[in-house]
Amino acid sequence: MLNEIGLIGLGVMGKNIALNIAEKGTFVKAFNSSESKLNEVGKEFGGMFSGFTDLEELVGNLERPRNILLMIPSGKPTHSVINQLSNLLDKGDVIIDGGNSFYQESINFGKILSSQSIDFIGMGVSGGEEGARHGPAIMVGSDTNLNDKLIELLSAISAKAPDDCIGFYKGHGSGHFIKMVHNGIEYAEMQLITETYHLLKHAEYSNIQIAEFFESLKKINQSSYLIEITSEILRKKDGESFILDLIKPFANNKGTGKLTVETSFELGISAPSIYAAYDARVQSNAGNTWKRTINQSEDAVEKLDSSFRKIINESHLSNALYFGRVAAMVQGLKIIQKYGEINNLSINFSDIFRNWSGGCIIRSQMLDELLEINNTSADFLKSESLHNLLKDNLSVVKDVVSSSILNNISVPVLSSSLSWYLNLSSESNPSNLIQAQRDYFGSHTVQLLGSEEYIHIDWRSDE
Repeated sequence: MLNEIGLIGLGVMGKNIALNIAEKGTFVKAFNSSESKLNEVGKEFGGMFSGFTDLEELVGNLERPRNILLMIPSGKPTHSVINQLSNLLDKGDVIIDGGNSFYQESINFGKILSSQSIDFIGMGVSGGEEGARHGPAIMVGSDTNLNDKLIELLSAISAKAPDDCIGFYKGHGSGHFIKMVHNGIEYAEMQLITETYHLLKHAEYSNIQIAEFFESLKKINQSSYLIEITSEILRKKDGESFILDLIKPFANNKGTGKLTVETSFELGISAPSIYAAYDARVQSNAGNTWKRTINQSEDAVEKLDSSFRKIINESHLSNALYFGRVAAMVQGLKIIQKYGEINNLSINFSDIFRNWSGGCIIRSQMLDELLEINNTSADFLKSESLHNLLKDNLSVVKDVVSSSILNNISVPVLSSSLSWYLNLSSESNPSNLIQAQRDYFGSHTVQLLGSEEYIHIDWRSDE
């Protein structure tokens, strides 16, 4: 275990992961421009902390080889600090970026620092404030072999489920890449839960009844951390009012969902559940373009199709929610698989499932089932068992989506998940027409059945 570690960044995540580190027996030496901030934070460490207001002084007070953990906002702040550190550190020193840096930036940091013989680790951290303090899921990406003492420390502070929830991935940007995709899947799962909540509201379930529904999913091994906190959110009251009912209906984002979408396009991997989840957040901020008045909305609820409440029941919704969550997970894993293939990286899905089994935001009982399938399949993504998880719920999902649409209720991620599955499992594919159109107006050529040759058709000819 490391005797000490340098820390830059004493925000919510930085302070809590530092407390986690100190609790494991490693002394924390932190930089902050505010002496009062250092004094205030230092009181929580029980003597396992010292603060510095000068970055050069911090570096000068660290044992060699120095290990410095950055827990600061991605982008310009991280760039600035790494540039400063690169002029202060020596050969063999280590910079660990524990923020949400874009994986391409992580790759660039690694290349630049490697040229100076400074080791760089891009480290994704998931679990929020509580996870940082008591054990997050940690995704480590590095081109070099990590020091055993550093590995021991990172493993010690990670979540346990029951094994260490830490993954070591080859390549400077791979840790942040895995974390980015994790967040994309997180977007989809949050929206799927929200769509389920929305449907139950239309079926005239109370907040307490909806909370009880989500709590019941644990009994059938379909619960998750996000589902569990949703139950708590639904029950929270301020006096006689449920707090959830007082919150304005728009959702923000910090960009990792958007980056996952953009990356999937660049890699040529379809991930419509993640696209729809990101778009739902964008639309939530679009204003009241054509939205009905409150009175009209209430009338619409009263005029629901008579079959709606028969279809929108707890059994159907639990199956539909599970279908959507599996679909989003598979799409995310396909993105990771493609990244690994392009970069010649060996990424094992079992490692990812174990990595995400505790501490992180998307930890769930579902991952245990997927891990079991992976362990018994030669090719997880093409396995019959995985296919059956989706196929067995197909008819229910069709009913839920169609009933929602007929009753003017938008379920974008569930709808997208269904379309994605139908496209992948259908023997018919009308894309031949699109390619014919491209060839007609742009001479982009086509391939005829049974041939690998690309040819141009003279569409305007009578023959």
